[in-house]
Amino acid sequence: MRKFFLLFICCAGFIDLSAQTLTESKGYQVIDIGNNSQGDYTYSLILLHEIYNGTLLDFNNVVGTLTAFRGNSVSFNRMSVATISSMSAYGGVSATLQSSTTDNHWKLKTCIYQGKKYMALDVPYSPAFHDYGYQFAGWVNSTGEKLKCVNYRVNGQPVNQSILTDIQDYNPNMSQVNNVSQLSLLGRLNLGTESPFQDYLLNVKGKIHAQAIKVELENFPDYVFDDNYPRVNLVELEDYIRKNKHLPEIPSAAQVEKDGIDLGKLNMGLLKKIEELTLLLIEQNKRLDQQDQAIKALSKKNKID
Repeated sequence: MRKFFLLFICCAGFIDLSAQTLTESKGYQVIDIGNNSQGDYTYSLILLHEIYNGTLLDFNNVVGTLTAFRGNSVSFNRMSVATISSMSAYGGVSATLQSSTTDNHWKLKTCIYQGKKYMALDVPYSPAFHDYGYQFAGWVNSTGEKLKCVNYRVNGQPVNQSILTDIQDYNPNMSQVNNVSQLSLLGRLNLGTESPFQDYLLNVKGKIHAQAIKVELENFPDYVFDDNYPRVNLVELEDYIRKNKHLPEIPSAAQVEKDGIDLGKLNMGLLKKIEELTLLLIEQNKRLDQQDQAIKALSKKNKID
C-alpha cells in the first residue's frame, strides 16, 4: 500500500509538472487596451511592438487576435477583428495581417514613437469610434511599448505630433499557404485592390498568368452561316466605319477605356466578324473565278477572230 501511495504521488507530481509546462507559453496575454480616450472623429494607431531601426534588437513579437466593438440600443453596430503575425529581432522585421470588419480595414504601419520605431496597426476609421475599446489575446513581447493606443488626428486636427512621427505604410513580407483539398470562397475576391468593380466575383488589379481559361458562353455566332442570315453590305459598313471609327457591335476605344473589356462578349463579337468576313471572301472568290472565266473566254474569242 505504501508503494502504491508513493507511485500515486510521483504520478500526480508528473501530471502537475506537465500541466505547468503547457500553460506557461512565453508572452501569452489577454489585454484590455481600452478605447481611444477621445471619442468620435478620432484616428488612432495601436503600437504593437518595437522593431529594428539600425540597432540590433532583442526578441519582439505580437501574434494573436485584436478586436474592436461598438453597438447598443442607441448606437449602431461596428466590429473590427485583426489577426496579427508580427516579429522583429536582431536586424529583421516580419509581419502579416488578416482583417475582418464591418467598414474600413486594419492596416499595418510603422512609426516613430518617443524615439523608438514601432510596428503598428491603423485602426479602421469611422466617425463613430469603437466605444467598447480594443482587446487582444495572444503572444506579446516588446522592448518598448506594447499594444498602446495613440491618437494622431482628432476632429480633423493633428495631435501628438511631438511624440508620434513618420507614420508609413508597411508592406507585409510573409506568405500564407492553405494546404487543403478544396478552398471555397462564398463571396467576392479582390486581388490587389479593395475596390470591387460592379458586381464581379473576382476583381484583379494587375496581371494574371494562366495555362488555360475556360469561359462558358451561350448564343455562339454560328448563326452567321445560316442561309437566311443577311449578308454584310460593304457600302453601309464603310459608311458606319467612317462615322464611328470602329466596327459595328465592337466597343469603341472610349468605351473600353471607360468600362474595360468583356472577354466573352468581345470574343463572340470578333468571331462573328471573322465569320462574316469569311462569307465575304467566299463570295469575292466566286466573283473572281467568274471574272477569270469571262476573261479567258474573251481572250480565246479574240484569238479566234
